[in-house]
Amino acid sequence: MNTIARRRISIGSVLWLTAVWVLLWGAPDPLTVVGGAAVAALVLLLFPLPRVQVRFVVRPLATMVLMGRFLYDLVVASLEVSWLAIRHGPTTRGAVMDIELAGDEELLQTITAEMVALVPGTVVIDLEPHERLLTLHALDVTTLRQAQMVRRRVLAQEARVLRAFHPDPNSVLDPRRRPPVPALAQVQSDETVGGVRDSLRDATTEEER
Repeated sequence: MNTIARRRISIGSVLWLTAVWVLLWGAPDPLTVVGGAAVAALVLLLFPLPRVQVRFVVRPLATMVLMGRFLYDLVVASLEVSWLAIRHGPTTRGAVMDIELAGDEELLQTITAEMVALVPGTVVIDLEPHERLLTLHALDVTTLRQAQMVRRRVLAQEARVLRAFHPDPNSVLDPRRRPPVPALAQVQSDETVGGVRDSLRDATTEEER
């Protein structure tokens, strides 16, 4: 293998893509692993990615906390969404929210967005890395209080990601930093959309003062 091929195919990238391949197939048998490694090497050879400088560290304890809480959130959210699906009563409403993230590392923003999207009840619509803006849809959100709860959960998830992988999380998670109240862009109910939007607008204006 020549120098260019070695640069294109790194062991870490092959292992990462192989792991994704095995997870997608859901069958960690030898044939799947070998096939995944071959596909990963072929993809890296045919579609090489430019080298990027990423500030990234792995803290084992913080990573364990991150994964433990993520699994807990998965279970709790699954039960909550299941209950919303089978309960009798009015139609469950949702809201589209813009949430400003604390960190500016695109990789860590993406990890946060992916982990938020994997939790039932939330769907990530867009991520603007340069503006640190995460747009998502959340189930069962019709009031300012519920919107703030979703925002706090997302920022808490980002904080765990930063503590696990950011070289200097304390510089990003400065308690003096005051994130804005999220904007509710859409509510799936004509009956409440005006009131909730007005409440969020009033709260944002009051906080800016």
